[in-house]
Amino acid sequence: MFEQPTIRRTLRIASASARAIAACSVLAAYVAAGDRLARYSGKANRRLDRLVEARAGTDGALESSRAWRYALFFRGTGKVRGAFVLRSAAEPSGEEMFLLRALAEPTGAALAAAELIGREHRETAELRQRGEAQVGSNRTMAATIVRLNMHQQIRDSIVAAAGSADGEARIVEALSALTHRSVVLQDSFGNERAFIGVGYSGAPDDVHGPVATLVAGAAPTAGWRSAPIRAGGETLGVIGIYDPDDDQSTDDRFAVDFAGAMIAVELANHRRVAEVEVRLGRDLADELVTGGDVVDAFARAESLHFDLSGFHRVALVSWERPTPNGVEIGDAVRHALEAMRIPALISRRGDGVLVVVADRDDLSGLYARLSASVFSVRGTIGVGGRCIAGDLPRSFAEATRAKRLRVESRRPYGLSNHDDLGLLRILDLSDGGAEVDRYVDEWLGALIAHDRSHHSELVHTLTVYLDAGGNYDRTADALTIGRSTLRYRLGRIREMSGRDLTDPDSRLNLHLAVRVRAARLR
Repeated sequence: MFEQPTIRRTLRIASASARAIAACSVLAAYVAAGDRLARYSGKANRRLDRLVEARAGTDGALESSRAWRYALFFRGTGKVRGAFVLRSAAEPSGEEMFLLRALAEPTGAALAAAELIGREHRETAELRQRGEAQVGSNRTMAATIVRLNMHQQIRDSIVAAAGSADGEARIVEALSALTHRSVVLQDSFGNERAFIGVGYSGAPDDVHGPVATLVAGAAPTAGWRSAPIRAGGETLGVIGIYDPDDDQSTDDRFAVDFAGAMIAVELANHRRVAEVEVRLGRDLADELVTGGDVVDAFARAESLHFDLSGFHRVALVSWERPTPNGVEIGDAVRHALEAMRIPALISRRGDGVLVVVADRDDLSGLYARLSASVFSVRGTIGVGGRCIAGDLPRSFAEATRAKRLRVESRRPYGLSNHDDLGLLRILDLSDGGAEVDRYVDEWLGALIAHDRSHHSELVHTLTVYLDAGGNYDRTADALTIGRSTLRYRLGRIREMSGRDLTDPDSRLNLHLAVRVRAARLR
């Protein structure tokens, strides 16, 4: 009974012993469950259970109208550990009862031992489970510590990069070093602000296009995955990371998210500074084209890092509104000029955009860039002639004329430069003939001034020469001068006007200028 005591084995041995001692059968078996006895075996019988409970651990006969029934309780370590309800056709003898009560003592002890062993087994199993859980917790904690340490290293690296002079570029460089991948930073119009390449992955032209078309789940560009940079609900730009297999680790994704947050701070700060500069630049551009104080304008332009010395031009840009992708044309112009590395003063004028740029800057690619930026070719750009800062109102008028003539032409969309209008300039009389006077002065001004101060006839000589189709003999005869004198005068005309008399375009414009001048003198 005590070799390997279990409740089941103990009760089975005790039951067999009772049968051998007094030919008793076990009607029901009970085991201790806390402070009460719970039925362990036997047919369910609530009345019998109550009779056993009423005995309160004291052995004794149970009420029965038929056979003899007896409650035999098993005690161990001072507590009731179980009980049998014995049944027999006749009451056992005194000697048999003595043996049955003697059986109760080792049975109770065995039940107590079985309970103790069972409790130890349960505690051992519980300790084992706790140990396994602790090992799992330790592993999880260790992994968490490793991850937190890695994240801290990522933060330290990116924060250090953000503190440098060129914060955006250094953050992109740090992100590339952390992820071992190519990384690009673009503004909201797809213009590249920084790029670090790894391996053979070149910088993409545009990770996701303008902000208006950047939507969640958009298809990546040739293996590039994008993460929008947002601040205050506005998308300021995009970080692109080259990941053709889409296998970034959680640390990589954390690095991208943290870098995006740091760059958002940088871009938001740049945006605030730019907004102030835009407002100041807009006011300055408006004053320059309306004849404001040039001396004051030079000082204000210098504070905006814009050089007003030398020659400049005015350009006017107008586009269909709204644009197909919702991008404001003013924002598109500003981003396009930044991408073209062209400093400019920009303002809104009516339904268009006013731009002041240096004469040396090439605007020929502006129309194509804007068309791609706003997804529309329905736009017109007029560029005025070059001038000094004090004459910008004239260049503004010329840009207005160039844009209007383009809009009224058979090909209304594109870029028109005032200097390339030629004959169209004098056909446009919307300014009361002022442009005609400027056209004549541009082509004949130096000759007219020389004739006036030296009482010469260079303009008349040029007129006769052009009317004669450039024939030396007919020209000399009409002027009643020799060929050598004519040759000298024509040389002076070339020298003073700076025009090549053999060039068809120059001859056409000179001929128109002398004819227009003659008509206006009549």
